[in-house]
Parts: sequence; C-alpha cells; structure tokens
Amino acid sequence: MNCVNSVTDVHTPFLNSLIGVFFSWLMLMLIFNRPLTKGTKRFFYFGVPVFALGFLVIIPLGVGLAVLFCWIIYLLCRVLPILFRKEETIRKNLIPFGVNALALTVSFILIFVTTTQANSTPGLIKSMGSVSPFYPGTVHSVMSRLIQRGPEVVDPLSETLEKTLDRDYISPFLPTRIAYCLSEIGSPQAEAVLKQVVAEEIDLSDNENTKWEAAVCCLYADCAGPRAVPVLQTLLERADEKQQFIPLCALARTGDFTAIETVLEHVDALQKQLKQPFTNRGYAAMIRLTLQALAEGQSPEDLKTSPIYHRMLLGLRPDHQTQTGIVWNQQWDGELDLSALQHHWSQILKQPAENDAE
Repeated sequence: MNCVNSVTDVHTPFLNSLIGVFFSWLMLMLIFNRPLTKGTKRFFYFGVPVFALGFLVIIPLGVGLAVLFCWIIYLLCRVLPILFRKEETIRKNLIPFGVNALALTVSFILIFVTTTQANSTPGLIKSMGSVSPFYPGTVHSVMSRLIQRGPEVVDPLSETLEKTLDRDYISPFLPTRIAYCLSEIGSPQAEAVLKQVVAEEIDLSDNENTKWEAAVCCLYADCAGPRAVPVLQTLLERADEKQQFIPLCALARTGDFTAIETVLEHVDALQKQLKQPFTNRGYAAMIRLTLQALAEGQSPEDLKTSPIYHRMLLGLRPDHQTQTGIVWNQQWDGELDLSALQHHWSQILKQPAENDAE
C-alpha cells in the first residue's frame, strides 16, 4: 500500500490534500444545507458528494482523481449562475456560495503549491527514495528529471547521500539511485562525490551482506573510467574473499587494460564463487554478466552496458542487447581462454591510444 501511495504522490502530489478538501466541503454542505430536505437540494448537496466520495473509496485513486476534477467542474456550475443573479438571491445563497468559492480556491492553491514542491529538487529527491523498484518507469522518470538539471543538483544529492549513509539502517534504493544520477551527470564534482563514497564509506573487509555497495562501485567506474582504477584496486586489496567480486565487476567497467588484466587474473576465484551453493542470485548474475562482457565484448562500451544491477531490483532498466549484438544472459556459463582474452583486450584498448597518438 505504501508503494502505491508513493507512486501516486509522484504523479499527482496534490491528490491526498484535494481529497481532504473535498471531504471537508462535504461536511460543511451537510451542516448548512439540511440534506434531508425535499427537492433538488438532497441531490445537489448530499447525493452528488456521497456518490463521488463513494467512488474514491471503492475505486483506484487514479480514477478517483477524475472524479475530483468532475467535482470541481460541478462546483463551478453551481457557483457561476449565482454570480449572474440578483443581489437578493446572492444574499440568500451566501453560505453555500462562500463555502463553494472557498473550496474551489483552496483546491487550486493546493494543486499549485503541492505540484511546485513535488517538482522542486528536494521534492524529486524525496520521491526518488520512496518509490518501489517494482515501478521502474516512475523511478526512471524521477531520476531523468534530476539528471536533466545537471550539476546544480549535485550538492543536494550529495547532502542527501551523506545523511542516508549516516543512518543505522541503510535502504539500498536511495543511495544507488543517487549514485546513478551522479554518474549520469558526470561532472567533476559528481565524480568526486562518488569517489569519496567508494573510498571512505564502503568497507568490504568482512562478509556482511552488501546491498548498495556493488551498484555504487560500478556506477563510479562508469562515471570515472580509468580514473577509478586506483580506488577500486585499493578496495579489492582490502576486501574479504567473498566480497572481491564487487570491485572486480567494477574494474571491468572502467575500460582500462590494467584493470581488465586484474579481473582476468581473478577469473578462477569468480568462477569458484559461482559454484558456491549460497551465492546470492543477484550477485551471481553480476559475475556471469561481467564474464560474458569480457568474453564477447568488442569495445569498452560493451563492458559498461552489461546490466549487472538489473537483478538487484534498484529500479534501473538497462538494455539487454548492445550495439555490437551481445544478448545479455544472466545464466551465461561460457568457456574462457585467458591468454586469448588478454590479447583480445590489449588489441582493442591499444587502438584508441594509437589513434590519439596520430
């Protein structure tokens, strides 16, 4: 239920407030207009509101929103005719006229204020952390809007990330989504934030369950490229044996030959970890996709596009096929010829360097 509410708050942030105004208006209509009297008042001031409120209770909130807008139109139809009547008629209908006008005014103010707040950078960051990964379209919409704002959102993202990582319990969703935004923004300041998190906040020296660290390391590698190698190498040296796959998968995404050599040197350890009966399925998928990228990739971009955080349910929806034709398979179990792979990647990574020299 919380997930549904959070998604609704992203798309229609004014909905709950508008329902509150609608309910208050209904109560005032019942008090001041004697709904049990005969004639049209029973329908206009009791039947219509109760019918609409019943719809809000028994149908999804998305349809309830349409009902609320119908209510606003209904109020306009009730208020506007009074404006064109004689002054004596206005005095007789002063209370219902005032209540209707007030309800309309408050409704429009709430729609404007709550929508403005929700579309602000703090509002988008708050929404980004509350939406379930089972609504990836909504997650991507919020992240894309933050990314489009560019370097100006780096500071609020960094502050939120710092506060999140200081908590006793850290939900994996918000840190990873913030890291994704920073990686996509790609400015020097954004890269510096990711570097600091990887270097100072991530500890892989024990065998504790890691939920957000793997994705953040890989996103830092995507953002910084070869510049991330020293930090990830240090992380690898200090990591527990069962946690080494995290910096290794990230090193492969840097596109640096030294980093790729390091990964190839640890292939046996990665394959051994895959055979362990208690290896997390998501982490196993990360290892398999990284090995597939090394075996079948034809460019550094193939390493970066391997969808290794998809199974971590963090709201990311990467493509499952690269431009060079790799169809990613989370169950990949192909053979690896280490010497051939080393030669293969040395040739691939040597070509850009030769082109730059020319």
